[in-house]
Amino acid sequence: MVSRVGRDKQVYNEHGIRQVCGIIAIDSAARKIVLVSSRKSDSWILPKGGWENDESAEESARREGWEEAGIRGNITRNLGSFLHDKLDAETGKPVAEFLFYEMEVVKLEAEWPEGGERRREWFTFEEALQRVRYTAMRSALAACSLAPQPN
Repeated sequence: MVSRVGRDKQVYNEHGIRQVCGIIAIDSAARKIVLVSSRKSDSWILPKGGWENDESAEESARREGWEEAGIRGNITRNLGSFLHDKLDAETGKPVAEFLFYEMEVVKLEAEWPEGGERRREWFTFEEALQRVRYTAMRSALAACSLAPQPN
């Protein structure tokens, strides 16, 4: 899998909102989730990035998991779409729409494209929910199979 750079192939929805694909990478047996460090701030995020027009949304999500966290695995569920909290100053629209997939981790590679720029770490569902600050990512976490189920 090749790492990609740039936004010339970006996919936008019918409202002009950038489409971003990502994964919630889980170990269902250990009940843990992989988060990666943000390159822009001292925070934890879900692996995600721009969907490009020469790949499917699932392929994009899988690629982003590899690029940002060195994750190899199997996508098991489509968790849905979630609008970014941040609004574009000019249009007033969300800057992105996230499409998240759940992935069962098969392997964490020792080296990966952004390994020199990001940390990755396993967290419980509760820890991940506490560390991720974006509402869209928190909503995606709440949709994953490790989220507590109502009685």
